[in-house]
Amino acid sequence: MKLCYCAVVIFVLISDGGAQSYSVPEVEFEYLRPMGFRASIPDTPGVRLFAFHARFNKPFLQFEQGDMSDDIIEPIGDRWVFQTTKVSLLEGHYIYYWYYIQHEDKGYVISNKKHMVRKDQKPTTTTTTTTTTTTTTTTTTVKPKTTKPTPSSKTVIMTHPTKASSASCGPTETTVNGEASCAGKLIFEDTFQTLDLKKWQREVRIPLDTESAEFVSYQSSEENSYVVGGHLFIVPTVLNMQPEFNDERIRTGELILSGCKSPTNNEYECRRKAALSSILPPVVSAKLNTRGSFRFRYGRVEIRAKLPKGDWIFPQLLLQPWENYYGYADLGSGLMLVALILSNDQLVTREGAQADGHRLRGGAIISNVPKHREAFMKANILDEHFSDNFHTYGLTWKPDSIALSVDGFQYATLRNKFRDYGISNNLTQAKLWNVNNTMSPFDREFYISLGVGVGGVRDFPDFSKSGPFGTPKPWNNTSPKAEYFFYQNRNVWYRTWTDPELKVDYVRVYAL
Repeated sequence: MKLCYCAVVIFVLISDGGAQSYSVPEVEFEYLRPMGFRASIPDTPGVRLFAFHARFNKPFLQFEQGDMSDDIIEPIGDRWVFQTTKVSLLEGHYIYYWYYIQHEDKGYVISNKKHMVRKDQKPTTTTTTTTTTTTTTTTTTVKPKTTKPTPSSKTVIMTHPTKASSASCGPTETTVNGEASCAGKLIFEDTFQTLDLKKWQREVRIPLDTESAEFVSYQSSEENSYVVGGHLFIVPTVLNMQPEFNDERIRTGELILSGCKSPTNNEYECRRKAALSSILPPVVSAKLNTRGSFRFRYGRVEIRAKLPKGDWIFPQLLLQPWENYYGYADLGSGLMLVALILSNDQLVTREGAQADGHRLRGGAIISNVPKHREAFMKANILDEHFSDNFHTYGLTWKPDSIALSVDGFQYATLRNKFRDYGISNNLTQAKLWNVNNTMSPFDREFYISLGVGVGGVRDFPDFSKSGPFGTPKPWNNTSPKAEYFFYQNRNVWYRTWTDPELKVDYVRVYAL
């Protein structure tokens, strides 16, 4: 079953005035015998994805999936090639199409294209008339149009039923809590009219280096996670704002978390005593998960949220492994990121690359080793900061792929390379992954996590500079005093926490 993410989404494509160094190529068509055609673009350094969508004799209204489509993630020789042998081409018929190219960390959409089948001469392409909101110049970048939610947005009836009778239950690869599901079924939903603690459990622990070793303690305080006006809020606060935790106690005192549950039964996740270079986690935050109520394998996730803004904050919209079947250390059982930004208003790496909240990332992580952590992460850059408006972040997890989208626009697809990559790079955990499934470790059930992290030793690049004045990042990821140096700089970064909360409108998961 093909899923169309774009049926109700309108995009505004904005030309950047020729500022980009990448010149988007035209698609070249070749006819195959006895049936089919090939559509391709030349390979250029920096191209990471070529997505092609086509239909016959019927224009696209927006960015529908089309009758034929695929995301090409590797070139063949010197070209990126879409090919089909399942259609018969008739003289004078039209192939309507649109395509997307990811070059470095920027995405380019070319829309409103058509090609007339002319078997007696070299194929050519033509462009239909553009509208005021669409341009087909080769320097277009994607900018989703954001609209304010209507008062009835919480009660919209979805096209997929929440329940399916046995008579209408089609087969699907999706499982829910270990049981088979029905094709297209809405298998999880929360629109946050209340905080349902049967669906969501608040984590209580101090994170170690299993993910990012963020500089927080996750607690169950209603100050840090609550529901108001149909939205879930997750808000980080600074520990020294609590009367019992002054600066002296943060440097020399002890933090004991009542109700703490450590995934590894490690006391250090539940109790921290400050001494020498180690201080108490200087920030309190929250992280909620469905580990005890809902887990699934394969499906389509949608999370509509407004991401936080503020220096050294990052949202956590995650899928985490339910049983850590392939091991817990070094993320041996994998981690999927529905959406991640580094929430600084401006952040530039030592090399001059943009790394702030204008740059959305998502994907899969199979190792915490820095050189491998980014191997399956994809990015999409927006003119506005992703905290400025609500956006719908999507992840479609299939037995052969993981696709990422924002506001219905699919910007990346990962396919069948995880185990191969792990083995070729000598990752210890890869030896445990399912030899019969190249998607392994992403072949077990995962659960949903929502949270806000701060700092940490994985995601914020060393020597990066923040803000209009280029304030240096105050800690190094390898420093034993990383938390201390971060806390010492609080008078600088705390002033930027204008909207530090993650605000979630809804979470939905559908069976394939």
